[in-house]
Amino acid sequence: MMKVLGIDSSTDKLAVGIADGARILSETLLESSREHASHIIGLIDGVLKNASVAKGDLAGIAVAVGPGSFTGLRIGMAVAKGLAVALRIPLIGVSTFEVVARRLLPEMASFYLAVPVRRGESYLCHVREGIDIRQSIVLVDNNALSEAVGSAPAGAVGRAPDGWDDIVRNKIAADKLIISGGKLAVLGAEFLAAGRRDDIADLEPLYIAPSQAERKFGRKQ
Repeated sequence: MMKVLGIDSSTDKLAVGIADGARILSETLLESSREHASHIIGLIDGVLKNASVAKGDLAGIAVAVGPGSFTGLRIGMAVAKGLAVALRIPLIGVSTFEVVARRLLPEMASFYLAVPVRRGESYLCHVREGIDIRQSIVLVDNNALSEAVGSAPAGAVGRAPDGWDDIVRNKIAADKLIISGGKLAVLGAEFLAAGRRDDIADLEPLYIAPSQAERKFGRKQ
């Protein structure tokens, strides 16, 4: 089978998992208060140990490319790239929205996922069967969110856009929007088997850009 490590650091929760094909071997989710750098290596070592899998047994690494936290995504991407280069294995970039969509599509034929960016804008994706999610994420003004979403189910992954409770009439339950490291790894194994992989040097995350104050004073998102 195909053992794949999954790493998601796009929100204030840090998710890591390992799968063998469609079977999750081990996963963990940590409320890290965005201190991802302090925990990510230990979590990876932990899931590998729990699954009795050596790093050399990995066939690939699936890493969440966002949209998500500027600081968090940089950490996860750097670790994933470093491991992929060291182990000489493929890297698969997976949108945060793709992981959530895989969970929700059996229940909903059409829905929206959103993440705030900055200055009243959000990344938005209208999810339905057959679309390329990574190519379907658009940037919209928050004032246009209500009209764009309408009465369709909608969920905010990680931090919600300003005014989200007033904007969205049909909210997706928060517990259905949490990223699973194991599900990310399963999705990565599926994509890898289908021949999808990314150039390690060129793969970049879809950031929620830090605010001007955060850039000036070096604050974490």
